[in-house]
Amino acid sequence: MKSSVFVMAAMAGMLMSCSHTKVIEYPTIEQRNSKSLEFYQVEMSDTALILHGDVYNRPGNWVRMSSSSVLKGRTTGKTYRLVRATGIELDKQEMMPESWNRSFSLQFEAVDPKDKLVDFDEALAEGNGWKIEGISLEEKEKKGMLCHIEGQVVDNPTYSRLVLVPEWTDIRSNDWISIPVRDGKFSYDLYVERPAMYELYAWSDQMNGSWMPVSFIADEGKVEFTFQHADEAAEWTSDIKLNQEYLRFQKETDDKFMIPLRKEEEALEAAGKIHTPEMLELRKQYESVNTREEAEAIRAKAQKLAAEGKEYMPEYLAFREKSAKVKEEYLTYTLAYAESNPTLIGLTQLRELTQQVQRSKELSAKDIVDVYNKVYAGKFTDNATDDYMQNWVLSQGIKVGERFIDFTAPDAKGVMHTLSEEIKGKIALIDLWASWCGPCRRESMSMKPLYESYKDKGFTIVGVAREQRREDMEAAIKKDGYPWLCLLELNDAGKIWEKYGVGNGGGAIFMVDREGKILAIKPSAEEVKAILEKML
Repeated sequence: MKSSVFVMAAMAGMLMSCSHTKVIEYPTIEQRNSKSLEFYQVEMSDTALILHGDVYNRPGNWVRMSSSSVLKGRTTGKTYRLVRATGIELDKQEMMPESWNRSFSLQFEAVDPKDKLVDFDEALAEGNGWKIEGISLEEKEKKGMLCHIEGQVVDNPTYSRLVLVPEWTDIRSNDWISIPVRDGKFSYDLYVERPAMYELYAWSDQMNGSWMPVSFIADEGKVEFTFQHADEAAEWTSDIKLNQEYLRFQKETDDKFMIPLRKEEEALEAAGKIHTPEMLELRKQYESVNTREEAEAIRAKAQKLAAEGKEYMPEYLAFREKSAKVKEEYLTYTLAYAESNPTLIGLTQLRELTQQVQRSKELSAKDIVDVYNKVYAGKFTDNATDDYMQNWVLSQGIKVGERFIDFTAPDAKGVMHTLSEEIKGKIALIDLWASWCGPCRRESMSMKPLYESYKDKGFTIVGVAREQRREDMEAAIKKDGYPWLCLLELNDAGKIWEKYGVGNGGGAIFMVDREGKILAIKPSAEEVKAILEKML
């Protein structure tokens, strides 16, 4: 996207006269109420403070910036007025372009030097405007090894923003780094204490529910990327030796296992040997349906064909059997690599296997646990990938008949509670949920009548909310009316979800007996009631 707004912002900056200007790139913040607003640069002098940023939203939606917006100094308590805006018209609904972003700058009154932190607030009367708290006016400490990330986006204006996170981070409940794309280019300096796995992907793809993260190792050196479209994996290179080995192993396994399968499937498709003529006819009919009833009827016929084994041609059924065997060979090959290469790359491959083991007929969780304990346990301390593996190994013990995993977490007031102490001697539900998880909240609310009926008979519930902001948990509790103790898992600080094996979800419910043994995993309210009737 053309960065003319920043040229205009620079002209506005001329109002700073000849005073000394301090520029802070990617200022750190404490928290925000929306990820759709980002400030990428702060420009300060003794005459003004300018925030340069972007607002993001889907094309066709509108955004608005209020003229009532202010900065509030943390130390002095002073309020600094908005003087002018560039790139966005204040108090007007601005329609979002195809690029998903609108670049702008906001000029405020000069900030008192005593204020090292300021809060941005739209200051709307109804209180629902943008808020970004704790914007630091100090340079970020550049500590550790510098991993320089840069690259380009080719012919895809929707990729105006990239997400950078430690590998497999859930951005619904964790902070993440937002990298803007300007004129098809992007760059970012990432400082790490030790080599660590990260991933980079397009924010717009993630919002659309289908994205392809590119995993790489952040270490001293440079990583270069080229992004194109959602259905094409990004290309990347690096001068970091660990990344070079990572890419080499990816190419080796692709050449050995995946590429031959893809070519064989493409040949079958070209020869018309995938779907049966009956299924092809149904697909053709589906393309021209006019009513929902017609579509449902065709889907029912397709399901009947599939149930009768008439969906695919014999050649494709044989290919699927072969493909399953090749994928099992790939998993076995990867496990052997992880066992014989005790590096961060080997550990990363072991972690990849944890996501595929449930779909494997030959590889078991025990195989992965054995390799981890034999080769990696204690080798990579204070490493996020190793932390994940430790928690994954723990999560394998979350089974009916096994003991729950204890943890300590704060309530909304910051008071710490230890789970084992809260449920000691009682039949209990451990309710992991999140304000942003609708199904979780419905499950939680379904337990309210049971809690009221059995709380005086030796039954209790302890809820834990997976959030980025305490206020979101408090608002959800107020709306849903949970009467039991609710704790807070802020930014996955305790890795509770990973330990319970639900790291990719909003939550789950676990029922335990008086001795702490797990009675049920993800039980319905009816199942909980049946157990309580029997045990109480």
